Amino acid sequence: MRGLQIFAAALVAQPLIPALADDHASEEARVTAMVEAFMEDFNTKDVAGMTASVVEGAMVTVIEEREGDDRMQTMPLANLIASISSSEDDLREPIWDMVTMVKGPVATVSASFEFTINGMRSHCGTNVFNLVRVDGEWKIAGIAYSHIEEGCLAAPEGK
Repeated sequence: MRGLQIFAAALVAQPLIPALADDHASEEARVTAMVEAFMEDFNTKDVAGMTASVVEGAMVTVIEEREGDDRMQTMPLANLIASISSSEDDLREPIWDMVTMVKGPVATVSASFEFTINGMRSHCGTNVFNLVRVDGEWKIAGIAYSHIEEGCLAAPEGK
């Protein structure tokens, strides 16, 4: 009898599985869109856009591998936004190979990047964005990234 109950429950739940998958794909798309919008605002030095995309108190951490002495720096994301937006240089950071994971009200996005200053590569690495869903809206709660100066692939064409 117990087996029949489990079978019946599975039959009832069967139509819900595609709907749940669609909801999850929709949330992943919303998270990805938030990161893409933030990076577009970054590339255009849009302070209001970047600020609207992050939670108050968000932090950024950079790790630079060095022989025997890795260097790590942590700062408020607001400071990075101010620094980027006030630069007179043409700063660009295309991202690609994004991998998005959503688990309830939290999400992460990792992406390869190349950072250029006036068209010349400064460094590259991996960005990891941590996001939270606040009142139905996805916001960046923090960013960690690697700073690599040699051995990176160039951004794909069109990025």
